[in-house]
Amino acid sequence: MLILASTSLSRAALLEQAGIKFKQISLDYKENLSKEQKPSSYVQKIVLEKERQFLATYENLKDENLLFADSIVCIEEKILTKAKDKKEAYEMLALQSGKYASVLSAFLLQTSQKRVFSLSKTTLYFKNFDENALKAYVENELYKGKAGCIMCEGFHQNFITQQVGRLSTALGLDIETLKAYL
Repeated sequence: MLILASTSLSRAALLEQAGIKFKQISLDYKENLSKEQKPSSYVQKIVLEKERQFLATYENLKDENLLFADSIVCIEEKILTKAKDKKEAYEMLALQSGKYASVLSAFLLQTSQKRVFSLSKTTLYFKNFDENALKAYVENELYKGKAGCIMCEGFHQNFITQQVGRLSTALGLDIETLKAYL
């Protein structure tokens, strides 16, 4: 049995769809890293910090099969995490409309036999967002909890013109790579 150390509903859904048995344990992660670094370094450091904080709280689970993960969105080298409010959501979405954004997902799988660290990238190219759809997305607060406000299975789905990389990565967990190590 795998322990998903995350509150992410998307990651839980990906594991369920893949038929992977897991138990989800939430972690009130305290983010304290500077975004003044390369996006790939940032997301990997976040995963390691999540592991550190989780094991400090749940030390009795250190010998279990543990999965830590995080995703960020970047536009060129600008890191976008979760929007704090509607104003920030509108700003993030304005950077994406008619352009592209990359989703970087990292995971750490820790078992008694191995420690696997993976970093995956999916780039999404968008046509211009419809203003009414954009307003409904933000005003109904559907962006909440989404890195870079990207919701591939919802709002963004209608505006993606090209995808380079795996959908599961864009949803928060490269499930295909994870399955190879389970």
